[in-house]
Amino acid sequence: MNQTMHLLRRGYEFEYRTVGGVNGDAQADLWVTVSGSRAVLVLKGCPVDDAPAAIKSLHHTWLPYLLRPDTQMLALALYPRREGIKARALVLPLSA
Repeated sequence: MNQTMHLLRRGYEFEYRTVGGVNGDAQADLWVTVSGSRAVLVLKGCPVDDAPAAIKSLHHTWLPYLLRPDTQMLALALYPRREGIKARALVLPLSA
């Protein structure tokens, strides 16, 4: 079965609140398969330690309107490209 992904949303700006009560800003890209059965969420501008709070915010405000309840999602936190170092991503556990 073809699982080609396409970009559903790019650069969605959102706010989240960390466990310590600090407000943060980040962006998210959302990729989904044509069937909608799988999705990849890419967080940008969010420290890895704050990623669970950012994902929780998106689960309550944005993702329910874009994904089916049975969609399997993979979450990535993108480290920006720096001088001499390529951009990298960290796979985040969805239980975060």
